[in-house]
Amino acid sequence: MDNPVAHTPPPIREGVSTSGSERNWPYNSWWVAAHHSEVGDKPTQRWILEMPMAIFRTASGKVVALHNRCPHRWAPLHLGEVIGERLACPYHGMEFAPSGQCTKVPTQDSVPPAMKVRAFPAVERYGFIWVWTGDEQLADPALIPDDLAYLDNADWPTVWGYKAVEANYMQLKENVLDLTHFAFLHKHSLGVTDWDRPPAVEVANGRVTYRHDFVDMPLQPVYAVPAGTAVGKRVNRASWGTQLTPGAHHGGVDVHDPQPAPGELARFSNRIIHLTTPVSIGRTHYYWAMARDHGAPFDVEKHRAMADIVFGEDIEMVTASQEMARCSIDHNPTEVSVLADQAAIQGRRLVAALVEAERAAARGERSVG
Repeated sequence: MDNPVAHTPPPIREGVSTSGSERNWPYNSWWVAAHHSEVGDKPTQRWILEMPMAIFRTASGKVVALHNRCPHRWAPLHLGEVIGERLACPYHGMEFAPSGQCTKVPTQDSVPPAMKVRAFPAVERYGFIWVWTGDEQLADPALIPDDLAYLDNADWPTVWGYKAVEANYMQLKENVLDLTHFAFLHKHSLGVTDWDRPPAVEVANGRVTYRHDFVDMPLQPVYAVPAGTAVGKRVNRASWGTQLTPGAHHGGVDVHDPQPAPGELARFSNRIIHLTTPVSIGRTHYYWAMARDHGAPFDVEKHRAMADIVFGEDIEMVTASQEMARCSIDHNPTEVSVLADQAAIQGRRLVAALVEAERAAARGERSVG
């Protein structure tokens, strides 16, 4: 496939999207708040989009996300106790239903109608807890991308992990939309050094996807060893990635060996999932997962150790870049882009359009674009 942006002049883009003081996330979106294994009958606090949440399971197993501030004396509800289907405040014992409405005030028979907290729609899917932070009437679980359904497929062994990142969530998203950094940032850890030209980029249906086809190229150990294929064997490899939503991205490596040796696979695939949820302008919850359709059983600890190295390199760089942005915020910084940035540019534009649409709606205006 020809690269549709090969002759596009590199634009100059302002850095405000990742380094400014205004929010750059939409509220009307599903965001990952936790891995399912982290949520039980002991409430957990999560800051999501600068909002504190108390996340827990009721006795029936229902996942609930409530605003973490009791309306009585502002005690943090996550320090309280789950009693059946309700969460009791640790300070004066007020009990709150999954709807956020207080159902019991221990010192009186009646409950003031105003004694309630915001309840955030919460869905458990693909091994993660997703919360909706915008207009509750728009909280359609079908908007959680079903592209990630392989995470529930027993034929795709998976491993997951979490990192707290001191950088804007779009810094991480744009990092995974441009993998030309592999040959430099990850040259020792991954050894994938053949990404030397911009990928093809497509924008459709609110998503941006890049794809790079490597034809008749030596297969690196990171892909060959788990598949039982000879390292360095010349095969066809397709690497791609898609920004699914403001908070979800996945990518893959699909390998085709035209001449597999006895016992080797003719085709095999890897998947990598990046789930980035803003804590604030300069902090992010970063959940990741890896999956593949071969090489079971999955050595979980080995892959987590590898991820610590590779993603650690990414995080160190985006954190350092964020610090440079902070240092320059009053000096009208700009970012000069190259052709390989096209997917990241388009991803940023898609998210920015969602943010502007919400702001226009709040002003009673109709957004343009």
